[in-house]
Amino acid sequence: MIMSVRKRVWKTEKGEHRECWIVDYVDQHGERRGKNFAKKKDADAYHAIVAVEVRHGTHTPDSQSITVAEAGQLWVTTAETNNLERSTTVEYARHLRLHIMPHLGHTRLSQLSAPLVRQFEDKLRLAGASPSMVKRVRGSLSMLIADAQERGLINRNVVRELRRGKERRAERRQKG
Repeated sequence: MIMSVRKRVWKTEKGEHRECWIVDYVDQHGERRGKNFAKKKDADAYHAIVAVEVRHGTHTPDSQSITVAEAGQLWVTTAETNNLERSTTVEYARHLRLHIMPHLGHTRLSQLSAPLVRQFEDKLRLAGASPSMVKRVRGSLSMLIADAQERGLINRNVVRELRRGKERRAERRQKG
């Protein structure tokens, strides 16, 4: 596995000096990849993550990753072909269309993170969604990502990394 973090310095046509940090690597398929960063610490962090993913054969570069909307369409199609109840597939499609796609639809699967999912939940709450609706939509997002994971489109389910213990206790207190 060949990987490096290096500094690139150049001069623009106007004579201004520019610089960036480049993470240069060969992925598990033998293709050369690279990504630029403004700060060395960001490049080093990305380098560390990619090194592990390439070693395990689970790395998907951003340029090859599909969007959440595309993965959502695959997920709904899978639900329909698995002969789930019609009401279930309609509910999945509704969650995708009304909640997930407007907020996360253009995000690439490889760019999803736990903080991004938390922001998504916050946006749903601010838009007036009830706590139970937020929970159901988060569940749908988790199933969408699990389907993408089974297809080899993403290596981990970031929704499952979120802590939910405090939320469960708060729900139990509300219910009495």
